Amino acid sequence: MVNLQENTSAATVKMDPSRRQRTQTKATAEEQALDQIAREAEQRLAARRAARAEAREIRMRELERQQREQEDHADKAYDMYAGVVLPITETVGRRTGSRLAAMSPSVLHSPRRSSEDSDDVLSIKDLRHELKEVEEKFRKAMILNAQLDNDKAALGYQLELLKDRIEELQEEYAQLQREHKEKCSSHERLKREHASLEREVVLARDAVRARDAAAAAAGRAFVEAAAAPDALAGEPCGSVPPLALVSHHSQQLLDDAGEGTLDVRLERLAGAKAALEGEVRKLKLQLNDERAARQNGVAHPERDVDCELEALRKAASEAKARAARAEAEAALHAAAVVRLEAQVARLRARQDHQDEHEELLKQERRRLQREAREALNRVEELETENSHLTKRLDKLKNAKSALLKDL
Repeated sequence: MVNLQENTSAATVKMDPSRRQRTQTKATAEEQALDQIAREAEQRLAARRAARAEAREIRMRELERQQREQEDHADKAYDMYAGVVLPITETVGRRTGSRLAAMSPSVLHSPRRSSEDSDDVLSIKDLRHELKEVEEKFRKAMILNAQLDNDKAALGYQLELLKDRIEELQEEYAQLQREHKEKCSSHERLKREHASLEREVVLARDAVRARDAAAAAAGRAFVEAAAAPDALAGEPCGSVPPLALVSHHSQQLLDDAGEGTLDVRLERLAGAKAALEGEVRKLKLQLNDERAARQNGVAHPERDVDCELEALRKAASEAKARAARAEAEAALHAAAVVRLEAQVARLRARQDHQDEHEELLKQERRRLQREAREALNRVEELETENSHLTKRLDKLKNAKSALLKDL
């Protein structure tokens, strides 16, 4: 039965490292998968950034080309205006000069002018006035057109900046999502490890119960061969004290020996045995002396007193033995209580540590969710602002086209 229990204990001890190794292998595989996913995400992010930079450069070149086309169009319009208005002005001036030259001095200095000449002069003045008004309107239209072009370029630049900002926020949001996913996977892995450790503790307790039951059925018991219970409190969590398999009688003797390691208690028992053997030898010598005295016919005067003293000594030694046994049992119970309290404290500290770690993971998860919501709100605000700027740019384009149609 003892060999069977030892084999069972050895199998239990061997089973735990294999389970731990499988857990570590599984955790390593999960970490490698997460690293591979992170590397692929970074590669995709780098490709997206390169594509966005190229698209941004293409958009800037397109804006510059449109700006140059608008400037060329404005120059052509001004040239057309100069080619149309200036010949008209010159023609009007030549006609006016020819008419004035055709008039005779008498007619020019005459107090009475004909209605036809006055109408011609008034029409020329009206044409000049209208020409000035048209030139002023055209100049104002050109200034307004230039201002609209400047506003359009500025709004386009702001639009590009907002697009870049939206892309950056999207990248930050993707990064936050990846971090959140990693934290969640780490939290799940820790939960699985915690559940695995709890299962191992349950299996270890069942194995200890089965071992104790098998030892009790075989008429034996396990005795700790470690240091005193006060020294167990400083040992790391998970350390198993060495045990020794003894009979119940040996266990009773070791319990009577008091506290301490197995070697110390054995030394105490050896010392007590040597003292008892010395006392037995002494009593044998006294008995031999008593027998010699009786054979010689000499009566010992203090024989009755010695017998009473011997009986008292035996009673006192028995009382001391019972008291020592009771003290040893009390000390053993106290040691067991201290050991159990230390184990409970270690398990409680470990559970508190697990709870604190879980609370930290929950706080980190809430923080990441809050940052993700803020990033989404910011993206929505930027999209709204982008739509407003686009509408404003469309209005400016419509106003510009209307002005060009009026001209």
